[in-house]
Amino acid sequence: MPKPTEEDQEFFQRIIGSAGYGNHLSKHFSIYEIDAVPKEDERGWRKVEGFKMSFIGKVTEDMSNLSANMHGAMYSWIVDTMTSATIIAIHTPTFWGLPDFAGVTLTMELQCLNAAPLNTELLIEVEIIKCSVRLANLRCDIKNLKSGKVYATGTHLKMWKGPQPEKENKSIQAKL
Repeated sequence: MPKPTEEDQEFFQRIIGSAGYGNHLSKHFSIYEIDAVPKEDERGWRKVEGFKMSFIGKVTEDMSNLSANMHGAMYSWIVDTMTSATIIAIHTPTFWGLPDFAGVTLTMELQCLNAAPLNTELLIEVEIIKCSVRLANLRCDIKNLKSGKVYATGTHLKMWKGPQPEKENKSIQAKL
């Protein structure tokens, strides 16, 4: 996978740093590698199944539980945030873009397999498994950057409504 550009990194930080919940955690993560973004078709859609991005980060105190391991809620935040960032990377105005940038979560499944101790360097690998114009299924693996040990794995099913047509202002008249 190719390395991200400085522009990719800045966009990533802008997006996750302005996401609201957990935005203070964005400074601990960056893009590690990113596939080339597939070209748009005539509708502005992309064929993105198999598209991959990876991220790196480090387990900090504000991510840890009382045992000095990464908290389970942090694993969920990573799956949600990094899969969403991956969908945002492939968006167009007519494919996973505004108004509901990256869509909304339908389901998210997480399996925590091992504890990630404080100061562990993480590798987060995301793949778009299946993606249509309305639904996307993504997989996320959270690993040790150096050893490859898997800490957690998750899937994220997202829905995108897309641009909504202007509704005509028609009043309903009852016939008596």
